[in-house]
Amino acid sequence: MRQFKGYIQVYTGEGKGKTTAAIGLTIRALGANLKVAFFQFFKPGTSSEVKILKKFYPQLYYKNFGKTKKLILKGWEETRELVKSKSYNILVLDEISYALNWGIIDLNEFLEFLKNKSENLEIVITGRYVPEKILEIADLVTEMKKIKHYYDKGVKSRKGIEK
Repeated sequence: MRQFKGYIQVYTGEGKGKTTAAIGLTIRALGANLKVAFFQFFKPGTSSEVKILKKFYPQLYYKNFGKTKKLILKGWEETRELVKSKSYNILVLDEISYALNWGIIDLNEFLEFLKNKSENLEIVITGRYVPEKILEIADLVTEMKKIKHYYDKGVKSRKGIEK
């Protein structure tokens, strides 16, 4: 496995593009032969981008942990085990912010997890309302700001564009 300094990245905010940014980073990393684990929380795992990632990037380790507390906690357990293995260069935790904000995953435990990560592991956190304490220790924080969105006019998510 290639070694490099791993940072903590956060994509947050009410605007569109948090998961899209993480997927772009994932594709770039896979193209550079880095090992990537992509864990999704609170999503069905059936969107178009997931289908294409699975189809063209079989080396990607992808898991979806759904919406229930039991599945989220299973995902958190698997996340910690994966990090112990030191087998990956990049770990994406898509939409994990909700589990932290709703107390499903203990924030202090998550902060310790981040502080104790391997120096060579890049962690990407996405979701709205990422807790301030995470923003403080992150190395890169990007806030997606909604200025205007057609959802506000009642437009539903469209296959191939939003899902």
